[in-house]
Amino acid sequence: MSRHFQIKRKLFLPIIALCLSAEVSFGQTSPEYFYHGREYGSEAIYNPLSLIINGGFDVLQASAHSRALSTLSMDIGAKNVWENISNPFPQINKFGWSRFLGQEVFPTSLAITKAQYWPNYTLHLIGGGMTSRATLEWFHHHDIPYPSLWTGVTIAAYHFVNEAVENGAFVGPNVDPIADIWIFDVGGVVLFTSDQVCEFFSRTLYLTEWDGQPTYNPTFGTVENEGQNFVMKYPLHFLSHVSLFYYFGDNGMLGLSFERKNGHSITVSGGFVSKELRTVDSRNGTRTVTAELGWIAGIFYDRDNSLLASLILSDKINERVKINMYPGVLNIAGISPGIFCSMGMGSQFIAGLTVRYVPFGLAYRNEM
Repeated sequence: MSRHFQIKRKLFLPIIALCLSAEVSFGQTSPEYFYHGREYGSEAIYNPLSLIINGGFDVLQASAHSRALSTLSMDIGAKNVWENISNPFPQINKFGWSRFLGQEVFPTSLAITKAQYWPNYTLHLIGGGMTSRATLEWFHHHDIPYPSLWTGVTIAAYHFVNEAVENGAFVGPNVDPIADIWIFDVGGVVLFTSDQVCEFFSRTLYLTEWDGQPTYNPTFGTVENEGQNFVMKYPLHFLSHVSLFYYFGDNGMLGLSFERKNGHSITVSGGFVSKELRTVDSRNGTRTVTAELGWIAGIFYDRDNSLLASLILSDKINERVKINMYPGVLNIAGISPGIFCSMGMGSQFIAGLTVRYVPFGLAYRNEM
């Protein structure tokens, strides 16, 4: 058996493990907690392939560097991620168990350089768990055979691509994917097999996913407007039709959501955003990566918790201003496309067009 085949076979083992976790845990039927088949807004463009793109390349939102696919070192990243997750304990030994548990698993410090656990709980355990259930509901809704199996394949693919992109060209012990995949990703899948958990998050906190409208620019070979973002709303019972709002992904924004007529809501929010990832601690060939933070503010317009339009301002290098309008807002000759545009530093301008049922659209970019 060739080494090339052995490596490819090993790369699929974590995918198979997540598939089996989903297949054993999920039932044959699924109430619609997170996916309802809405034909407007962010839910209209949600599908397994768009999830892999939005979730897999999500970390590019926090990068000040090129978004060109040719620069991502995916082969090196995939190999290094596999070598870490396939044999985790020696890697953790090199990193240090107290350092691993204190930074990646348990909330022992509020310092941003030691709070890698925060996205593990919010994005991987809660967000990833909800996404696994929403994806299962998508397969059930569209009557796809073996929905649990395809759910496992989908979520494993997007998690693995995400870790490979984030790893980049680094070679060596990397405990981040160990914690992400084996503890929080698998934990999220199992957690959201519970109808009680889904009931709480979907009908008390109104948790949902407001992903980007991913596009591809063939001129520069870049992925644009991708991103995986989650939303929670908690109704304030002492204020009629007002909810406390929390938006999280590569950022965290708090705000207030004001419910209007016919399920429409307008939300204003602000907070902090990850501008770039940087290494803050290197020991024994290991590394600790943290985010450099900046400010961000957003205005959102949704219907039945499906995002219709958004305006986001920030001091991110790539996206100072970003506007998204989802299917269901415009109607051109019987077609309702999604559109976006963003402006970065200097004269950088990006715009794109998406349509339903297609996992990514096309984008124009005037410069790199």
